[in-house]
Amino acid sequence: MVDALTRLLEEGRYARCLFAAEQIMEQGGLSSVEQAGIHLIMSRCRLLLQDAPGAVLSGLSAVKLAEQEREYDLLGRALLALGAAHAAMQQFEQALSCFQRYFTYRAYYRDAARLEGAAWKSLGITYQRMLQPKQAVHALEAARTWFGGRQMEHGVFTTTHDLINVYLYLAKEDRSLRRPVRRLLIEQRGIAARRPTEPYYAGTYLLDLAAWLASGGYYGRAAAAAVRALFVHRDDPAHACHCYLLLARCELQLGEAHKALTFALAAQNEAVMAGRPELEQLAADALDEVVQREGVEILRHLDAAYQASARFPEEMPTVPLLRRDLQ
Repeated sequence: MVDALTRLLEEGRYARCLFAAEQIMEQGGLSSVEQAGIHLIMSRCRLLLQDAPGAVLSGLSAVKLAEQEREYDLLGRALLALGAAHAAMQQFEQALSCFQRYFTYRAYYRDAARLEGAAWKSLGITYQRMLQPKQAVHALEAARTWFGGRQMEHGVFTTTHDLINVYLYLAKEDRSLRRPVRRLLIEQRGIAARRPTEPYYAGTYLLDLAAWLASGGYYGRAAAAAVRALFVHRDDPAHACHCYLLLARCELQLGEAHKALTFALAAQNEAVMAGRPELEQLAADALDEVVQREGVEILRHLDAAYQASARFPEEMPTVPLLRRDLQ
């Protein structure tokens, strides 16, 4: 029963899986452990269907039942799912509590122990969103160590990407923290080179390289790297949005207000296509910054464009008379 639902989930048939799970729950006759497992699947489906509040409710039920039955592997997975649902609702304190509780039961895990790297990574990202970068660095470094020790290259790469973002945030106050990013970029480039047929790796490396160059004031080189990243990510709205945001920032610093405006608007369009409210907010913030800093220049450009298109010819064309057939 649970295995069949798990297969539907893994196949990406989230709505079908959720419907089947609800039907099974309505029939009743399930043990507490079976109910916990189905609630966990429902939580994951709802989150993937962008129903974060529903995912939280299902996750809470899964955690309660698993803890009650002392099913620790199930409890560990349920805590991570519940934490992800809270994070999707920007309830970061609750998310942090879930991820920390995962480690409370670490000694009892068997299957759930393989999720430790993901737990460290989730913990780090949550600290980052709570603007606690030093704690984020500690958690993300732990995740990198865990993934690296098990030769899980994808986990190493994605965690490195998150860690670069945190270091660049810290580098706004301490430029010496740009140095660790250089080392991380070299590692990223190596992984991307070993996976030439998978564009995600090259595109992410190029975008992180562009962000690092921009943080050092090399806006022209950063823009060139961002354009290369955009070429790779052109069919991925979420990543394309990040590329356009960085291009808008670079062009704004280079004094190219019109280009910055164009890129900010493009970022907004990609964010809408991606269906990611947090990206829409970032794009709106970028657009607001462009207008605030270069509003006069933008208005001058728009006025010139209007004047060019609104010139009337010296002699207006004749308008044919209307023909009316009167009865």
